[in-house]
Amino acid sequence: MLLSRVLLFVLAGAQISFAAPEVGNKPDLPKPPAPPSEPTPPPGETQYEGVGRIDQVTREKGGDLYRLDLIKTLPLVRIEAKSRLGRMKVYSVSLVTDKNEKVPVRQLMGVNVDEPMAPISSEIFQTKTGIVAIEVLAEAMGGEAALEIKAFSTKEAPRLALGSRIPAFSCKRNLDALLKDKLDPVQLWVGRAEAAAPGSVQEKFAGNQLRDQVKDFIATMNTGGTFTSTPYILTLMNFFVDQYNAVRGGGVSEPAYKSLLTGTYDMLIVSIQNELPCRKFPSAELIKMAMDFNKKHQSMPADARGRALFATMMSKVRDYAPDQYRKELAAANMTFREADAEGTKYYKMYVGSKDGDFLKDTNKNMSAYAFMIAEQALKVEVKMMDIEQKYQLIVEYQAKYNSNNEFPQAVAMRYLNILSEETFGYPMFY
Repeated sequence: MLLSRVLLFVLAGAQISFAAPEVGNKPDLPKPPAPPSEPTPPPGETQYEGVGRIDQVTREKGGDLYRLDLIKTLPLVRIEAKSRLGRMKVYSVSLVTDKNEKVPVRQLMGVNVDEPMAPISSEIFQTKTGIVAIEVLAEAMGGEAALEIKAFSTKEAPRLALGSRIPAFSCKRNLDALLKDKLDPVQLWVGRAEAAAPGSVQEKFAGNQLRDQVKDFIATMNTGGTFTSTPYILTLMNFFVDQYNAVRGGGVSEPAYKSLLTGTYDMLIVSIQNELPCRKFPSAELIKMAMDFNKKHQSMPADARGRALFATMMSKVRDYAPDQYRKELAAANMTFREADAEGTKYYKMYVGSKDGDFLKDTNKNMSAYAFMIAEQALKVEVKMMDIEQKYQLIVEYQAKYNSNNEFPQAVAMRYLNILSEETFGYPMFY
């Protein structure tokens, strides 16, 4: 009897340490524990470690690629990254196999490392393939920075050469293959969520897993030093809007696809605005991309869930093209004739399009930028012209000034004023 009372007392006391569930709604399913900072090694195997160092990490925007060679090819269990000096951004880390294949290290993508921080560990590597090198894309954030990479193997201690900067980083590495792999679990949990009854525990569980996979996909896509190819960006956005339109309204898949669509678009806009390494979009590419989006938009039913969202996205991509074109013109060092030909080309497209056409205002703005460059070039070139050259230009642009819609009168007038000031010492038009 005494023993039973003691047991009841102990059990009652043990229950005190647990929080009672909320009244009304059922408690959410427990989340899986977060991965440890140092993953547990395979049971029964000893880990040997080796250390490599990358000194003088670049401060250039977007970082640069560094390579740590293994003196002897070995399979690795995991790696760690730690700052030995300063603060830096590690955009991506890859293992280079003896078959010259790149294996992305997912836990070390897009991480910030600082000197006071503990080492950041990768995931446990499942591959037994021999590794010949570790490639790190990193950028110093402020002053000097040095990065330490520690490699672990169950065979012997890896010996790592001093990290060397890879010359002429060519942006050949892109994220397309990795993102395709990460899309598979997204689709798996979407299928399970769509197959579940609305509001069921099964749907909620699938939704939690789906949310984690979506978050991981977007985080990988936003890795600044690597890139997603333009054709794959188009593929992703078209696919995500199709799925957003097709999945069950009010289900867990609907916000997941909306997040993927807006996440891909946000990555694209950041790339356009900041001209990130490997993610630079010339004006012609922006226009083509916007036109492709426009075709997709036109093909959607009027009541499609993603139609209005897609319309906003395609318009903003289009509206970045003229400013990008202005930068290209400024860098091209065009002659008067070259810039005037560019302006004329876009002006003809502007006047030849109907009101409300998708690119009408875009063509107008691009022609204005080109004509502005042409005027600046003419002010320089007119000083080196003889009388006959000036006269022939005056005849040409007087005729264009008198024409109807073939050439903008205001531009022709500015050209004639520049020519007349150099010829007569005063402008022809006031």
